[in-house]
Amino acid sequence: MTGPTTTGFFKRRITQPLLQLLRQGMTPHKLALTCAVGAVIGIIPALGTTTILVTLVAARLRLNIGASILISYLMQPLQLLLLIPYARAGILLFNLEELRFSLDEITFMFKADWLEALQKLWLANLVAVVAWLLLALPTGAMLYYLLHPVLKRTLPVGRPMP
Repeated sequence: MTGPTTTGFFKRRITQPLLQLLRQGMTPHKLALTCAVGAVIGIIPALGTTTILVTLVAARLRLNIGASILISYLMQPLQLLLLIPYARAGILLFNLEELRFSLDEITFMFKADWLEALQKLWLANLVAVVAWLLLALPTGAMLYYLLHPVLKRTLPVGRPMP
């Protein structure tokens, strides 16, 4: 059910802030790069690190930090959805012992030996980050090259918006 309240919320919280970011003098190149960086870092399977990482990368590349953080925050649902697939890919990549991710199995692991359970989950998260690293550059490049022509047509030609 989408009513006037829902539409007003999305307009106020998502649409208007994104349009304001477009008006901050960003060229299509910078905006496409900002979106790609925010999206790729936003799905890193290391919960709690996205804000710091996206800030550092955006500052280093002289991108709009606020826009990069906003995009990374919008990616958080996808980050949670991809956490287990990244962990499984990393486990497969490093040929590690299969780790079951059901709540019952994780609870049993913690009851049996909580220190070993923490070690297994930490290792699964570490190899998930490695799997993400292998896919981050191609994914970011693909996003950039998909967004850049669209933004080039959408934003004014020759100069950034005021």
